[in-house]
Amino acid sequence: MGSKTSSPVQAMGTESQGENTLRQHQSMESPLDRVTSAASLGKIPDNYLFGNQTLKVLPGGGYELEDPSGVKKQLADDVVSWFKRRNGSTLAGSLAFVPWIVQQAYFDGGSEVQEESAIVIHRGSGAVVFSDASGFTALTERLAEKSNGAELLSQCLTSFFTPLINLITAYRGDVIKFSGDALMIYFPAVDDTKGEQKKFKVPPHGSYGLDDIGPMATAVLRASACCIEIHKRLHMFDTGVDGVKLCLHIGVGCGEVAILQVGGVEPPETHVPRVEYIIAGPPISQISIAEPLAKNGETCVSPEAWEHVRGCVLEDTSRKLENPNFHLLSKLDESKFTFPTIKAAATDRDRRKEKQFSIAELDIIRKFVPSAVFKQIEGDTLTYVNEMRVVSTVFISCSGVDVSTDEGAKVAQELMSSVQRVCYADEGTLNKFLVDDKGLLILLVYGLPPLVHTDDATRAVLSCFDIVKAFKRLNLTARCGVSTGRAYCGICGCPERMEYTVLGDYVNLAARLMGNAPEHGILVDKVTSERCSMELAMKALPPIKVKGKTNAVEIFQPELAAAGKCLGVGPDGKVHFPWYTRPLSSGHHETDDLPEQLRQDVLKLCRLQDWKGMNKVQSMLGSGYYADLHDQLACVPDQIANKQTAGWGSPFTSGGTIFLQGPTGLGKVELVTHVVAYAAANFGMLPIFGTMGPRVQDLERLGVELIRSCISAFRHLDKSLPDDEAEALQRLTPGMKSGDDPVQLFKKALAFALEEEERKTVLEGLVEVAVGLLQKLKKKVPVFVVLWLDYGTTLFPKTIKYFNVFWTVLSSCMPLTEPGGQNPVVLFTVCKNVDPEHPAVKVAQSKGWLIDLGGLSQDSIKEYMAAQLDVPQTAVPEPVSSFVAKLSLGNPLYIRETLKQLLEGDHIRVVSAEEGQEPRVEQNGDLEEVEIATWSQTAMVGETMCLLESLDPLEAAVLKMATVFKGAFALTDLASSSCSRWSGANRFDYLRLFRAVRELEARGILHRVKADEKIFPFTKRESEKAEQKTKTESVAAPSLSKLAFKSGGGDKLAIEGREMQAFEMQNVLIRKVGGNMLLEAQKKKVKRQALIDRALQRHLPQRMEELQLKKNETHIPWYYENILARA
Repeated sequence: MGSKTSSPVQAMGTESQGENTLRQHQSMESPLDRVTSAASLGKIPDNYLFGNQTLKVLPGGGYELEDPSGVKKQLADDVVSWFKRRNGSTLAGSLAFVPWIVQQAYFDGGSEVQEESAIVIHRGSGAVVFSDASGFTALTERLAEKSNGAELLSQCLTSFFTPLINLITAYRGDVIKFSGDALMIYFPAVDDTKGEQKKFKVPPHGSYGLDDIGPMATAVLRASACCIEIHKRLHMFDTGVDGVKLCLHIGVGCGEVAILQVGGVEPPETHVPRVEYIIAGPPISQISIAEPLAKNGETCVSPEAWEHVRGCVLEDTSRKLENPNFHLLSKLDESKFTFPTIKAAATDRDRRKEKQFSIAELDIIRKFVPSAVFKQIEGDTLTYVNEMRVVSTVFISCSGVDVSTDEGAKVAQELMSSVQRVCYADEGTLNKFLVDDKGLLILLVYGLPPLVHTDDATRAVLSCFDIVKAFKRLNLTARCGVSTGRAYCGICGCPERMEYTVLGDYVNLAARLMGNAPEHGILVDKVTSERCSMELAMKALPPIKVKGKTNAVEIFQPELAAAGKCLGVGPDGKVHFPWYTRPLSSGHHETDDLPEQLRQDVLKLCRLQDWKGMNKVQSMLGSGYYADLHDQLACVPDQIANKQTAGWGSPFTSGGTIFLQGPTGLGKVELVTHVVAYAAANFGMLPIFGTMGPRVQDLERLGVELIRSCISAFRHLDKSLPDDEAEALQRLTPGMKSGDDPVQLFKKALAFALEEEERKTVLEGLVEVAVGLLQKLKKKVPVFVVLWLDYGTTLFPKTIKYFNVFWTVLSSCMPLTEPGGQNPVVLFTVCKNVDPEHPAVKVAQSKGWLIDLGGLSQDSIKEYMAAQLDVPQTAVPEPVSSFVAKLSLGNPLYIRETLKQLLEGDHIRVVSAEEGQEPRVEQNGDLEEVEIATWSQTAMVGETMCLLESLDPLEAAVLKMATVFKGAFALTDLASSSCSRWSGANRFDYLRLFRAVRELEARGILHRVKADEKIFPFTKRESEKAEQKTKTESVAAPSLSKLAFKSGGGDKLAIEGREMQAFEMQNVLIRKVGGNMLLEAQKKKVKRQALIDRALQRHLPQRMEELQLKKNETHIPWYYENILARA
């Protein structure tokens, strides 16, 4: 590589072996270092699959990559060194997330433990301690509203837990679980008198001259001494925040324990299965009694543990306990034992590091670490995971199983995997699975990066319904509590042992609600009830008093909202759209008069003269837009006086499938509403609806809606059809052949009584029934079928694949559109992105029936703003329209939300018309200073945050740094504060950064621009030097300032001696929201480092040249100068 100051991309002008290797590393997330380390231990074969290439260990000790075509490339030493350094750092950071006993179990248990089917990985005995802290809730509340609250709380946590965990480790304790601010600690009973331990003359308890008391008694003694010293050192720990002090109350038990690993389901954001470990056994039941008996600063010991140490410690008899069999510790019997001797003996005999995971086990480690945290560890950005954020927390208690038994372990595995599947289907995070003083608990969190959504509260509550079903299937009892609010989300612990957790008042409230929930019941707080969408109905219950709250807490019981009374054509002829009673995305209104509000939206948007989406639809309908159509809600007339035709080649004439695609807010609802109203009023088409999404809990709803709207259509034609939909379906399907009874299938789906594995099968059966009904209906009237797929803010392909069944439904409906008969059938398919490989999509593309919605034009934006504000276009100031256009990018929903927020914030106001004057809009202050990031309740900011949070850590870091630069910036500007070449970074560090920039460019977040020589004046100088050097040398080693990254050409890195490639963030909304995620101190650091780097780029080369010239000059000492001058 050369010296540290050499170019990080030197010698990469040909095939970029480094970038190719880096790409394979990132795609597989399988570090080369693991391969090299394992190879030296003989654990892997000479040929190892690395991405789509084969990594071969060469006889001489080198490494060679062979691609599928047989091309071989030997890895350079710097490539191997880079991977080793990076993955060594990853190993050091991730080891702290795995307890010692789990690591030991993998070595002691061998292949049996390492198998995916292994559940119980350790059985042993020892003391178990549960330590609960008081004061963290108050501390979190005090810091929650501060801009640097997460940073301050992280510092407090570290300063408290570091000495605490160091003490635990010194006494040979092992922190198994963090339960919020509480710890579950295991002191294993180990016989320290055998094998190599015989060399010690002092007994394992540490007191010379006293007889050994046995492994279990020694373990309980160590635990007791540790607890007493913890109180001495950390009782009333001063946090330095508004007088808040922390203290502990502790429970101690002992007996046989089992360590389980359960789960194994892959989260949506990674391919690595997620596994949780738990500790179970009689000691857990003991501490569930002991810990509540202890007050702050006290340790309570179970009767079983007391029997082992009654002669080693003194009891605190200052107060009587409710349970006389339990005992309070006072102090050690110092005539026999002391803290230093017990610690010294425990530390001297500690051999746990001999069975510590190495790089070869990194794949095992990452199963226990949340994927988002592991990626931060890989990127050396772990400190950035600590933050205050609004999340929805779900606490679930389980009763009816003893997981320490073999049968109970199997139930725990089935339960864990079932909960994981439900949680991951809604893109939530399973944060904890543990046994503590409250029993078997599961903690789910919705809204943790990268799984952030605008509807996390709804996702959390809906998950509870499916989880309750899973519990019932296993004959277990579930109780669920859900709360939503601001909490600390981040690392808890110290460098030696830590976990990712959530802390705060709202987290505690979820646990309290769980404790008050009935069997198989769900309770939610007020904030959650307000944030849930219309698909959930909330039943208010009497307020309850909970621990930690002065006032009674309002609670609600969620219920799945009943389906609307009518869908499709109503008894009065009005069209009842499915989105009247159920939102399809975050962009829909949820008001008392939703139909009227949507009618106004249709009226204002569809009348825009140059809206391309509307113009495309009107060309198919064969007529222009007329506003009278929407003077009232859409309806189907009994008779049409002048029935029109759409014209030759239109799907409304002969039937066909139309596709409408586009992101949320671009007007899909308004456009569909208009087409339904027009087709009903002019062609006599009866509307049929089937919608899917935005969540996966009710895929069968699409089939139910198709059948319900078909029944409504038949009832419109035949008034004698029964009002009861099941009875009506019975009459309409006499003798219909189907896999199941159509009526029973319909009733079961309508009652939300399906299990997860049944949904697709039931949907297929319902669609089969619906297609049969549509075949009958098309013989009577023309039909307009709307099929809608909306997966909302669902982010990852693994979750989106649940909705692939939608395209199967479309295929089942396609025969309906085939020509034949006098009544055409039009399938109007609406989605965010079409499946380009679907046959219907290809046909629609060839016929021009694919409508791809985009943002409004500049003129249309101003026209739409004027319509929303109810003023003439001339009354909208140019700065206001320009600001809204930049922010919304022409998205109609974003325009409405921006205007609403500007009006509510008094940034603009509409002045009513006065005599002889028209109404006008006035601007108050500079709109560029508006804090847009605080509009989190809007779809525009919420969905932008979802996008940004879903990025990989490095991409997110690049984006945040990019928001600092108001104009163009270069890769060197970003590298200056993250991997500066002046601090020893090499080409792989730059390549990782470059790949992150390219990914953001591909997403449309960053854009390439021409580098301005006024901003980057060194580019011209470097270009001229490179050209001159190229004339005299066959190969030039370019410096970083001569990099030009070209689009196309695969992933090769093109190096040119012409100019530096610059980038710019042009999306104002992303800039505003992303910039708010960066602390002021971080912004200043990025700016400062970039300016320093630019100054070095500009002036250092010339200074170095001058210095070199000066060095080349013959140096004549001053005392010789006089002699030479005289001569």
